[in-house]
Amino acid sequence: MSEVLLTRRRKVARFVCHDVPARPGVAGKMFSALGEQKINIMHMYNTEHTDKVGDIIITVEESHSEKTLEVLEKVKEQIGASRISGQHNLAILTFDFEDCPFDSTLDSMSVAFSVLTSAHIEVSHLSASEKRVFIVLPDDKAMKASFVLEQALKEGPIVHHI
Repeated sequence: MSEVLLTRRRKVARFVCHDVPARPGVAGKMFSALGEQKINIMHMYNTEHTDKVGDIIITVEESHSEKTLEVLEKVKEQIGASRISGQHNLAILTFDFEDCPFDSTLDSMSVAFSVLTSAHIEVSHLSASEKRVFIVLPDDKAMKASFVLEQALKEGPIVHHI
């Protein structure tokens, strides 16, 4: 039986800075402005930039969402973003697979994604480090996601090919 440590953080929001120019220092301006307002970025994702633009996606605590939007709107022109969009009512699930028999990060991500997909749970973002999987999904699906993933791992996960 595999042991899985779950940490669930509720009340998170995601913001997307769209069409940010691919120039050194642009993200630094955004992070500095957020840091000055004591806004902690829980997760950041930078989409693959073309030669010219890409999106920067950040996750913050829901309690900081209004202030985050204010800051991003203020720096939007400085960083060259075309617009800012946001998503609320999201949850973060973090699973620690330290005691699970996975050989690689890819194995743990594959199991997580496969199990959630087979349970028809839409995932907004999935990433992993060596033995930890980080999932952003609608808050109303978080309990089901937690349950099906823990059950699959305790029973010995079967990877469903997508």
